[in-house]
Amino acid sequence: MIILDERDFLEKELRLKGFEIFDFYQERRVLNMDSFVALDLKRRNEIILVDTETVLSHPESFERFKTLLNTFLGVIFFHEHQNSRAQDWVKDESSYLKKIIGEYCLPMPDLSWNILSNQIQFFWNLVDEQKNLQKHLAQFSYELENVLQNAEEDMLKAKKIHETLIPKRNEEIKGIGFTYKYSAGEGGGGEFYDLVQTSSKIFHIIFSGQSYLLSSAVMGLLSSQKENNFKPDVFIQDVSKEADTINSSKKKKVDFDLLVTEIDPAALTFKIHTQSNSEFYSYSKEQLRLNKGDTYQMSKGEKMIIFSSGFVFNWRESHPKENLYDFLKKEVHLSTGELTSELFFQLKEGKEGKFLKKDATLLLMEVNRHGIHKV
Repeated sequence: MIILDERDFLEKELRLKGFEIFDFYQERRVLNMDSFVALDLKRRNEIILVDTETVLSHPESFERFKTLLNTFLGVIFFHEHQNSRAQDWVKDESSYLKKIIGEYCLPMPDLSWNILSNQIQFFWNLVDEQKNLQKHLAQFSYELENVLQNAEEDMLKAKKIHETLIPKRNEEIKGIGFTYKYSAGEGGGGEFYDLVQTSSKIFHIIFSGQSYLLSSAVMGLLSSQKENNFKPDVFIQDVSKEADTINSSKKKKVDFDLLVTEIDPAALTFKIHTQSNSEFYSYSKEQLRLNKGDTYQMSKGEKMIIFSSGFVFNWRESHPKENLYDFLKKEVHLSTGELTSELFFQLKEGKEGKFLKKDATLLLMEVNRHGIHKV
């Protein structure tokens, strides 16, 4: 509590009425006008008791005084009964000074002193509760930060375990070989890849997103679709609806990248079902500029590579001056396993941390020269 009192008028009366027993009085600061108007303009959770005559004796400081009053929780003015000038000034200024919570003329009866002490005690308790609340919020914030930090550490450990235990996936379906490799990145969400085979088609899905909530939801949708004869259009529509639902409750929208492709192993056609930031390369035709709805005719012995949006991001960051196809041509002598390992080695070279900036996924497809396909 601050007391603005240059003539010891108010301080003397407060001591006489035994205000020393109150905690708010023991923590008081008594200021003169010069010290008061030198205070910083910042919010203060306390009230100020003002000897009105102290203010009136400094007309040159009126504007600064009134500005500073707005930084306090409230102000109470005190003056003598016979001081009509002080009473009129407070009355006139009350239309503008919204922080005035009381005005008292001294001397005053004991009942008024009791009301005054109760009034100040009420504000003191209010401020004390706010301080305790802020203390609890600060403690909660600290504990929450620790929980989030531990969760992030556990997430990174899980990503590292996943990368270590499932570094590659190799399989051949109807004369087409698929080699998949993944590397973990920092941050939330991430990428995942899946291959879905129906009676006549092969679908592969690469999902990239920075939200665990959306990533887990998409994995659930994919799992459900695989059990009910995967339909790409239905799956894509369900993912879009799920993203809209999640974004409707967020201020910062969740971005994601979804690649759904379809291969007809008999006709060797490769169709794009979604617009994606993934990139496609063929050893025989360089980068393939494929958009949603496009169909590409594969050939026997052809080797194609799909780089996820996360892989492309990491490559451009680590190799800003080297085109992916130029690198592929340079390493054309490498086997499939050696090539995938070398590509990820290049991504991680020079990195200080354990992880890339973003998750990265690579899918290499190779058409068997001796497979049975329509020509």
